[in-house]
Amino acid sequence: MRDFIRFLDSYKFLMSFLILQLFCFSLILQESVFQRTILLSSVNSVTGSAFEQRDRLYSYFSLREANETLAEENLMLMDDRPISYEKVDKEYALINDTIYSKRYSFQYARVLNSTKTEMDNYITLNKGSMHGVEPRMGVLSGMRLLGRVEKVTEHYSLVVPIIHRNFKVSARLPVTGHFGVLSWSGADYRYAQLNEIPKEAKVEIGQPVVTRGSGSLFPPGIEIGNVSEVELEAGSDFYTITIALGVDMSNLNTVLLVKDLRAAELDSLNIMQSP
Repeated sequence: MRDFIRFLDSYKFLMSFLILQLFCFSLILQESVFQRTILLSSVNSVTGSAFEQRDRLYSYFSLREANETLAEENLMLMDDRPISYEKVDKEYALINDTIYSKRYSFQYARVLNSTKTEMDNYITLNKGSMHGVEPRMGVLSGMRLLGRVEKVTEHYSLVVPIIHRNFKVSARLPVTGHFGVLSWSGADYRYAQLNEIPKEAKVEIGQPVVTRGSGSLFPPGIEIGNVSEVELEAGSDFYTITIALGVDMSNLNTVLLVKDLRAAELDSLNIMQSP
């Protein structure tokens, strides 16, 4: 108690000054409409700014929930798109039934880590076996070919991207109808090489390149990129074609996992399938 009294005695002049200032300030506000208006305007400005920042903060933290809702809605739309189906029989029509059957299913995953400057690049996703992810599932980014699932744990999965020296995919030039094998040389993560395209094909710079869909990884027609450079060595019957990849390997966030519902049936045939 003595310490408290000593404290009050030490700061009595300062406290008296502050009390008098508050008293004078209140008198000014009561007597002057102009001063009161300025004060209220300033207070409203400060509180309004604070509430705006609070709303921005709430909106930021609610973005993930909104994005997850949109992702679920997009998946439902994907299930209704033609890319998810294939014809049951191309020669006959079915009465009172559909001539298409479900072939592919999709789910989203988030990229946790990725590389693009190695010969054996990898991508780590935040979903694993407990989410239904399996090895050899296709992976897309922005509806463009990205890679395939290589390994799966309970909560995570490892993806071999298109910029991996062991990744190959059967690709097609829709303009000419010719197809070949797409692979990566390791030189530049923005480009890959398309081989086995015969010199009879009329290949031009800018032509699109898409998946052929001959295996159990990707539906046909998935965008891979565009022809960037065409070479034909003397005496060769095949072009050496450089493809500018459509996927941006330096900006990966959310990817789409593709599951072929008939993959097990194809694998049971023990046929070497091109992805």
